[in-house]
Amino acid sequence: MGDTLIDFLKESNQNGFGFFVVSVLFYLFVFFLIQFFQHKKRFYLFYSLYALMNGITLLKYIDGVFFSDFFHTHAGRVFVGWVHYPTQLLASMLFSFFILDIMKLKESHPRFVKWTYRAYFGVGSIYLLLWAVQLNNPRSYLIDYFHGFFFLPMSLVVFVWGFYLVLLQKRMIKWYILSGMSALFVSYLIITLFSFEKTRANSETLYIFYLGVLVESLLFALAIGLEQKMVYKEKADVQKKYIDQLEENQVIKESINRTLSDELLQTKAEIEGLSSEAQKERTEKLTMKMENKFAQLRLDALRSQMNPHFIFNALNSIKSYLIENNQEKAIYYLGRFSKLIRGILESSRRDLVTLEEEMNIIQMYVEIESDRFKNNIVYETQIEKDLSIDHILIPSLLLQPFVENSIWHGLTTKKGQKRLQITVNSLEGSAAYLQICIEDNGVGRKASQLRNHENPFKSKSLGLSIIQDRLEFFTKKYSGDFKFDVVDLMDDKTGAALGTKVVLTMPILIMDGHSA
Repeated sequence: MGDTLIDFLKESNQNGFGFFVVSVLFYLFVFFLIQFFQHKKRFYLFYSLYALMNGITLLKYIDGVFFSDFFHTHAGRVFVGWVHYPTQLLASMLFSFFILDIMKLKESHPRFVKWTYRAYFGVGSIYLLLWAVQLNNPRSYLIDYFHGFFFLPMSLVVFVWGFYLVLLQKRMIKWYILSGMSALFVSYLIITLFSFEKTRANSETLYIFYLGVLVESLLFALAIGLEQKMVYKEKADVQKKYIDQLEENQVIKESINRTLSDELLQTKAEIEGLSSEAQKERTEKLTMKMENKFAQLRLDALRSQMNPHFIFNALNSIKSYLIENNQEKAIYYLGRFSKLIRGILESSRRDLVTLEEEMNIIQMYVEIESDRFKNNIVYETQIEKDLSIDHILIPSLLLQPFVENSIWHGLTTKKGQKRLQITVNSLEGSAAYLQICIEDNGVGRKASQLRNHENPFKSKSLGLSIIQDRLEFFTKKYSGDFKFDVVDLMDDKTGAALGTKVVLTMPILIMDGHSA
């Protein structure tokens, strides 16, 4: 039985086994080339072309199939002469590049990866030059000497060194990769021993290479499949965290609404219970409290309109990473987005927040929006040196609608560098008032309004009208003038729009709640 199997394998070139291995290699070439165009992962391309080089190398040994006669013709011999050396060079290079890429050795061992690329491209250039010499002078054996004394030893060093570094990795696919590398190495070693025994390896020993390539191809295909499975799992985990965070935010919002409703019902019950004439004064006070509470609820209702609008725009900035299958960036920005949402919800519970807290929220928001523009927004802040922004209070979430308008209506269609600047200082001539300027170099209000007019389906922003109502409320509550003005920046000579500037003016409030 054993002798029969050995005899069968020795006749691999005639009995169809060799043709089967070559067919598998060409199938892997087509399959993983399609995977490369779908997923844009380089290791798909490296392995696809590696399978193609092996398939082309083995074609000339196959007998009894439709292309066998070609290799016995003059054109076939010329073809073999042209592809023999380049396929060996490319197969070795692509094999090494595949291992480096799928095991992500560039992250853990960048120096080795850089050295490998330089070694292959340097040696490969000389290799191709000697190949060109051999084509012009078939009696030249320089490329054979170079192949045996330089190229093969260098490839062996890369193989052994790479094998060791793969062994150090903690990824599941390393066992498939190591097994595939071992199968190929053993097949080369056995064929080399046969070469020493019989001067050269003949076609009867080629089955050893067939078996090595077949086992290696199967193991590498399993490794690629496992890698793709891990990518899908990471993507699913990111999406689950994303959904869980949204659900948590919704629970927090509902909890705030329930608390406000309970307080309103309790206040109503207290008022309805005051029927005695002796409690008239207390009834009047509670009525005033009720009016203030209604004003507060109206303010909270305005916030509830603004916050989802704000959150929706911020979500659009990171949604693209989930679509592009960029898990690392999606996780990174999901964390920042979660921190931003918590800051927004915390600010929503208070009338006033410190200017420092407000600026931190704006900083996080602009960073997320800037990433959507491929980091093309230059964000700058200038704060007067004598102002203690960690003690100065301003209405919560006051600046966001203006920043949002600057980005979405001014900078979205702006070509070239996009700039957004926030300046904070005390009002000139009045140290008791604060002035905050939000300036952009966008397309200007006129161009933005024209674009919105041409797009009837574009929703109208409620941000500025909400801010106006809020500022009127704070003007009454704190007996100070809270207001804003919008200025169109124009070129004095040409009249061209240079951007938009929003100037906010308000009394300086400090931590104890009194004006400065």
